[in-house]
Amino acid sequence: MKQADQIIELLSDTSFPQVVLLDGAWGSGKTYFINNHLIDRIEQKFQQQVYFFSLYGISSIDDFRDKIISLSLTDQEEASVFAKYFSKAVDGVANNLGERGIGAVLSGAAGAYKYKLYGELDNCVLILDDLERVADEKLIKNILGECLSLAESKDIKVVFVANEEKLDCKNDIEKVFADKYKFNFTHEEVVAILKGTYESIDDKLANELLLNITSIDSRNIRVLKRAIAKFTRIKSEIERIDNVILDQALSKVLGDIIRICCAKFEHGYSKEKIIGAIDTRVIRQMTKDTEEVENSEYEKLDNIFSDSFYGVNEKLISYCCDGLYEFDDLKEELNLPIKQTLLDAMKSMWVQNQLTEDEFKNGVELLEGVISTATDINAYEWFSICDTYLYMLDNKIIAPSKYSREELLDMCKNSEISRFTVPVVQDSFDHDFRTHFYDQEISKLYYAKKDELDILAKENKNSDFSEKFTKSWSNVQNEAHQNLMHTPIYQDIGVDVMKDALLSWSNEDLFQFVRFNKHRYRFNNIQDFFEPEIEDLKNISTMLVVLRDELGFGLKVANIGEIHACFVDAYSRMETNLGRKKANVDENAS
Repeated sequence: MKQADQIIELLSDTSFPQVVLLDGAWGSGKTYFINNHLIDRIEQKFQQQVYFFSLYGISSIDDFRDKIISLSLTDQEEASVFAKYFSKAVDGVANNLGERGIGAVLSGAAGAYKYKLYGELDNCVLILDDLERVADEKLIKNILGECLSLAESKDIKVVFVANEEKLDCKNDIEKVFADKYKFNFTHEEVVAILKGTYESIDDKLANELLLNITSIDSRNIRVLKRAIAKFTRIKSEIERIDNVILDQALSKVLGDIIRICCAKFEHGYSKEKIIGAIDTRVIRQMTKDTEEVENSEYEKLDNIFSDSFYGVNEKLISYCCDGLYEFDDLKEELNLPIKQTLLDAMKSMWVQNQLTEDEFKNGVELLEGVISTATDINAYEWFSICDTYLYMLDNKIIAPSKYSREELLDMCKNSEISRFTVPVVQDSFDHDFRTHFYDQEISKLYYAKKDELDILAKENKNSDFSEKFTKSWSNVQNEAHQNLMHTPIYQDIGVDVMKDALLSWSNEDLFQFVRFNKHRYRFNNIQDFFEPEIEDLKNISTMLVVLRDELGFGLKVANIGEIHACFVDAYSRMETNLGRKKANVDENAS
């Protein structure tokens, strides 16, 4: 990990006492980084023992020294050395009892031995967390001075971990620390940490998580953990609701919860302020020219909730802020998207019973058509439809007119792999986390076919990105979210590939592509990441104008217009920022 390498480099500089400040905001993941990455790297590099502890609760410099001594001794060593020293002390108790008492004699003996042990401390690395949480500023200065002395006189390296913004003794900090390292994880690293921590976050939800935290520029792991814990409870409830479009529902709720928790716990807004900002946003936008002062109070909250298209339910805000779970009907209260196609209705035994006789008859014919002729279909989707049809046969809901049980199982067993879509290697099957079949034979046949598709996917893993990009955005969506959110790509894709892709993509592909780019270019210093794209974004934008005029009207035209506006805004801002940066350089040079 690059952060660990950079800190190792600072500690390797022997021209100054090796005392380094690891500076990071609350919740930025400093302690996680130390426990999971830094300690091992330091021990490998320097072959020195690392002692890591929090300074929170340390009350004096002697307390600080005692803490280091206790960490440097194993339990067995500690018992042995103090027992040996105490036995010597007891021999002299008779001569001293009248003056000080046995407790004082033993205390003095232990104190003397601890002082001897502390004096022998050497060849180690101290990592001291929570410096800003030491209550007494004078004690902070004493600890800084003590550690500087250790680093100057012995082979001891010291890493202080703190939020420098919360420290008042600025002059002492400047004098003590040879180097400071401003710590933070990237958005992608934050998502990787959270995905590894919570089983409820699969690849698709990890993509949504990345879009949301990039959009609002949040890297506060503690706040995001709180948000995901809240989300996990609601996710388990949503998954039990029939007829919900699950991926859309979970994406919407995850985004809302992240934004509420960041507003409340990262930025400190009250529940009432959050509700007020959301409830009055439309009205304030209509009157923003005449009420600029009032609108400015909500500016940060408006930015946080700008992508929440349908508002945020007040019960969800109370749940996130106060922990009150007061929902009566999640589907209604959270405005969850509902499956409405006849095919979706036929896949649910509950919804089947809500259909009219004619609708049900048409639905059976629709299932039979998918079973017999559908191509380029997700394997789970096709096998689940076969499973539904088999359930209907077994329960005498329908007569075996077109397929018998044996014929349908034989069709599943001999289905050509070419009729199914092949997932990219890093993707899991869409429904694997909740795969369920009524019939166990269908289940076995599905997993056998899934294994064949997995092998085929691995064989195709090195296919060219541009080729996949041209066929469908969904083919490269996970790769783009996980690896390319801060990496320039359009200088490699170019105008021709982009045009071919836009013409071949579905409206859903285009819509998701627009979302990706809007989030990707939303932060301020985009030129530091995407400068190589500028000329190609210009050329692509010119092509988009021509293509939009050629196509005339439609959803695709509207999405192309959105992409054009996004790209023009991106390269214009980059050129403006680069021009301003160049002007500042020229001014400083003169």
